[in-house]
Amino acid sequence: MALYEKIEPKPLPRWVTMPLGLIFTPFTFICVVGSVTLLIAPNVPPTVITVSLSSIFLAGSLWVFYLSLRLLFVSPKSRSKFISPMGLKVVPMVFAVIPIVSIIIGTFWEKPLVHSIMTIAYIGIVFRLSGMSNYRGQNA
Repeated sequence: MALYEKIEPKPLPRWVTMPLGLIFTPFTFICVVGSVTLLIAPNVPPTVITVSLSSIFLAGSLWVFYLSLRLLFVSPKSRSKFISPMGLKVVPMVFAVIPIVSIIIGTFWEKPLVHSIMTIAYIGIVFRLSGMSNYRGQNA
């Protein structure tokens, strides 16, 4: 019996998981947005069955979205199954771009106090995740 427990399937190579993640992530994100829309739809009366079904759909779509993000950011050959240092360098870039896009689009100037606080939070996230990626890069 112990012999069968030690056999594990070989992980997929990185050149397979990256394109799969790039294909699945946008579709699963659209599913998450659709599930949230079902949950807070203004024209649907909130009964027990609609809220419970929408919550089940939301939980399932969030789980599949998480799995598609793991295809992108987690190396299949690593033992830790955490986001790799390279993945942790990409995620802060997204948080750094959010305030810049907000200024370019003009939504920053609609509520400057709220957006300033959010920008400070985003900058804090960028520094924290960058520090984590540097730490993991040195200890890897």
